[in-house]
Amino acid sequence: MHKMLSLLICCAFASLSLFSQGHVCGTTGDEVMHRLLKNKQALLNNPISPREIRYVPIKFHIVSKTDGTGGVPEAQVFDMLCTANADFADLEMQFYIKDGDFNYIQNDAIHTLILDSNHPQSTINPLILQNIMNSNRDFAALNVFMVRDIILDANNTGNVLGFYSNDRDWVVMLNNEVRGSSITLTHELGHFFSLPHPFNGWESDPYDPDRHGNPVQANAPGFGQTEKMDGSNCTIAGDRICDTPPDYNFAGISCNWTEEIQDPDGTIVNPEEKLTMGYFPCDKDDYFFTEMQKQLMIQDLADSQRDYLATDPNLVTTVLESNTELVFPANDEQLTYYQGLELEWTAIPGATQYLIEIDRLPTFVFQKQSFYVKDANFLELNNLEANKKYYWRVKPYNDYSTCQPFTLAKAFTTGESPTAVQDIDFVSKWVLSPNPLTADKDLNLAFAAEKAFDGNIRFFTLGGQAIGGGQQYSFKAGENRISIPVPSLQNGVYLLMLNTSEGVRTERVLISK
Repeated sequence: MHKMLSLLICCAFASLSLFSQGHVCGTTGDEVMHRLLKNKQALLNNPISPREIRYVPIKFHIVSKTDGTGGVPEAQVFDMLCTANADFADLEMQFYIKDGDFNYIQNDAIHTLILDSNHPQSTINPLILQNIMNSNRDFAALNVFMVRDIILDANNTGNVLGFYSNDRDWVVMLNNEVRGSSITLTHELGHFFSLPHPFNGWESDPYDPDRHGNPVQANAPGFGQTEKMDGSNCTIAGDRICDTPPDYNFAGISCNWTEEIQDPDGTIVNPEEKLTMGYFPCDKDDYFFTEMQKQLMIQDLADSQRDYLATDPNLVTTVLESNTELVFPANDEQLTYYQGLELEWTAIPGATQYLIEIDRLPTFVFQKQSFYVKDANFLELNNLEANKKYYWRVKPYNDYSTCQPFTLAKAFTTGESPTAVQDIDFVSKWVLSPNPLTADKDLNLAFAAEKAFDGNIRFFTLGGQAIGGGQQYSFKAGENRISIPVPSLQNGVYLLMLNTSEGVRTERVLISK
C-alpha cells in the first residue's frame, strides 16, 4: 500500500456468495482508534442524553468512465440510502441527499480506483487521483464515491467492497454494493463514525489454529492483546468496546459459529455473528449495532470535528407514505404522434422530486432513459421514435425519504405524426371567453362534443414551456361548459391546450390586466 495513504479499509459481507468470492480487508486504523478513545472519554465525562433526530447530509458521487458509461443507476442509490436510514433509525441519526442531487464524475482512473502506484495497471499516481476526488468533494457533506473497482495494492485484484479514508474523511464503495440488499454503506458509515471491526488486530491475519494456537496466543497478530471472553481486557484489546464479544476474524461460510476456539485463558469464545461491523455472512435484516457502538457513533457526530455536517434548515423530512399513479398516457394507449408527448402522474404529499424511467423494454436495463422532475408532476418528451412501443414508470422521493418503489410500468405506442393532431374532429362550437383576459378571473370554455372523452387542459408559453401542472377533465357528449383557473401570469400571449388521446386543440389567450 502506498506510504502516504492512511486508510481504514473494510468490507461488509452481506451474503455467502460475496464472502466465498474472497473479498478481504486491510486496516491501518490508528486515527479511527484515536477518535474512538476520544469519544469513549467524552461519554464518560458527559453521557449522551435523549435528543431529536440529527439529519446528516450525504453527497453521492456517481463515477463513470470518461465516455459517461458505467456509472451506478441513481435508483440503486435511493434504495441503498433507504436501507442505511432503516439501520440507523434507532440512533436518532438519519441521512439525506445533499442539495437533492448527485455529483457526476467522468474519469477512467477513478472509475477503476488503483491506490498503489506499483500495481501493473496503475497509470496515475494515487495522490493525484485523491486530489481529483478532493476537487469534487462537498465540504459540507459526508462524501460517498461509487466506483467500479477498488484495488489497494500490487497483490490485490479488486476484492474490496468499500473503504473509509481517515485522511480524506470520505467513503468509497463498489457499484455492485450500491443496492438496497447490501449493508456495505451502513458498515462504512460505522467506520466513518469511529467504529473499528470487532476483530481489530486480526484484519490482515484471520484466526488459524495452526498459526495462532488453541487456546489462542496472548497477543493479536496486528497489535495489542488478544481480547478475552471474561471482559477483563475489553478496554485495551480488540475494538475496545466492551459489549462486543471477542472475535478473531472468524468469519466463514455460516452465520452460526459452532467452533470451540479458546481464548488465552482457555474459555470458549462465543462471537456475536450479527454485528454490522463484523464479517459473518448473516441475513441483512439481522445485523445490528450494540448499545455502546450506538453511543460512540452519536458522540462522534456530536464532536466539533463533525460540525461541517450541518443540517439544511429547509430540509423536507416528510416520509412518503403513498405512491404516485400514472395518469397519461393510459396503459397500452395508441398515440397518433411521437413528439411533444406529455407524461403525467399524480402528485403526492411530501414528494419534491420524481424519477421517471422510459425504456423500449419492460426490464428498464439496456435502453433506459432517466429524467428528473422537481416540484411538478409532468414531463414533456421530444426524443421518441415514431411507431414504437415504450414503457414508463415513476418513483417519487424527497431528499430524505427515498423508500417508495417505482410504480408498476405502463406501456404506450407512438404514432407516425411528428406532432399531436392539431384539432379534435368530434368537438365543435368552441368558445373561449373572455379573451383578452383583463382581470384576475377564470376563463370560460364552452363547446359541443359528439361523444364523451377525457382531456387535460394546461397553459403554455409561445415557446412551448408548460405553466403549472394542468388539470384533468371528463367531458360528456353534448354541450360542455367549464371554468378554467388561470395561473398568475404576466401580460402577454399564451397558449391554452386541450390534450386528448385523439387529438389536441390549442387556442391563444391574451393576458392584458
